[in-house]
Amino acid sequence: MSLTTAAVIPVRGHGELLRRCLAALADQVDPVTEVLVVDDSPDGSMAPINGVRLLRSGGRGPYAARNVAAAGTDADVLLFLDARSRPRPGWSGALSQCFVDPEVALAGSEVLVGGGPSIAAAASQRQQFARLQNYLGNPFFLPYLPTCNLAVRHADFTVVEGFSAVRSGGDADLCWKVLSRPGRRLHAVEEVLMDWEPRTSSRELLEQNFRYGRSTHALRVRWQEAGAPVPAPLPYWRLARRTLGRGVRATSALVRRDHDGLVQLLADSAQLSSDWGYRLAATSSSRA
Repeated sequence: MSLTTAAVIPVRGHGELLRRCLAALADQVDPVTEVLVVDDSPDGSMAPINGVRLLRSGGRGPYAARNVAAAGTDADVLLFLDARSRPRPGWSGALSQCFVDPEVALAGSEVLVGGGPSIAAAASQRQQFARLQNYLGNPFFLPYLPTCNLAVRHADFTVVEGFSAVRSGGDADLCWKVLSRPGRRLHAVEEVLMDWEPRTSSRELLEQNFRYGRSTHALRVRWQEAGAPVPAPLPYWRLARRTLGRGVRATSALVRRDHDGLVQLLADSAQLSSDWGYRLAATSSSRA
């Protein structure tokens, strides 16, 4: 039996990024059954797009937007991606094929983060945050897949009531809820079937990693009773010292016009930004 598929893309703006994502979806060897774009802007002002079902979620965040899309389709398999995702032609067919096995509830493939002329894009390419190894080979708790490239059997998504209404980290939470059910498993296609277009702004990259740090702490606490470790955050003095050191090294690299050094510094600073997010989330949690 052929399974139906729905590609789900939450957006808030991202006009040109979304256009390139939709173009990649249109080039699939096995076309998706339907494409759902969820306008998550507060005013819901996005104009209709030919060949796309446009839904609106009222600015409640990307995970709430994905829930709106899931509620609005009867497709057997939900193919989650984002505006920066660039699925290769064999992506939809390979992922939907995973669900022929009735025990498979989640699937994804290897993702390659591209580069670009900006230091932020080059740092993201060096990080390769979306590698399967980060989520399956060496996860901090249970395996999961990121929503830039995550396929979920619709029935399983419905049983666990979809994504939690969080700003970041909802992908891990969803996967763990699904995998906590008896007889459900995750299948990974160890082939690059998805490219991802990185941010070009250093500030946006650091802010993204800061959010990851905050969400990682919240996720660990939420799953602590199930066995998730909640390590102590780095002390403020150590974070401050590392931040100062990065600033000094960045100034030196700028003076020397050391592009490669600046790329590595930004990649290191992204991790430091995540550590700051984790530290501040832990402090807020202890005060609550």
